[in-house]
Amino acid sequence: MKDLPDFDTLMWMAKHRPEELNQLQSSMSEELINSAGGNQSQLRAVKEHLNRRLELCTNPYQRCITTVSMMRTKFGALADVLRDPEHFRSHRAEVIQLNRKTG
Repeated sequence: MKDLPDFDTLMWMAKHRPEELNQLQSSMSEELINSAGGNQSQLRAVKEHLNRRLELCTNPYQRCITTVSMMRTKFGALADVLRDPEHFRSHRAEVIQLNRKTG
């Protein structure tokens, strides 16, 4: 995995070459997801969800707050599962038969 540039370089890229910074983020995210083994589909879904939410942001601060908020929610859910795995396993979806209307 390639190294992340230092903070000053990232700030410079954000101001002068934002498309290049976005490409760096995307390529590093893909590299990380590809190395994740069996969790790739879940990580791609999280990445897609984050990207959709970030598209609605109007400035870098809002993007940061949106990202931190979403990650805090995900880590909170993971902590709940780790704290009480039996509660997590006991949740089952109920499948409801839908009747088709004929006529």
